[in-house]
Amino acid sequence: MPVHNADIAAVFDEIADLLEIESANPFRVRAYRNAARTLRDLNQDVAAMIAHGQDVTELPGIGEALASKIKENVQSGTAAMP
Repeated sequence: MPVHNADIAAVFDEIADLLEIESANPFRVRAYRNAARTLRDLNQDVAAMIAHGQDVTELPGIGEALASKIKENVQSGTAAMP
């Protein structure tokens, strides 16, 4: 089943919620929320970008760790808690 930007964004929002409950670093929580917003606002399908070898770290607010989570989600349909 294909994974859509909104699906990954929802997972990132959930991760941010869980990190917040755990009193994690607020910058980390914000990073997941910002990444979710970026994915929701993106005009391209991030799964297609990855399939075509595009570097998703070029997207605003997406660093190496978040890019890895996005790829994990696209490939498996899930993303483990950080």
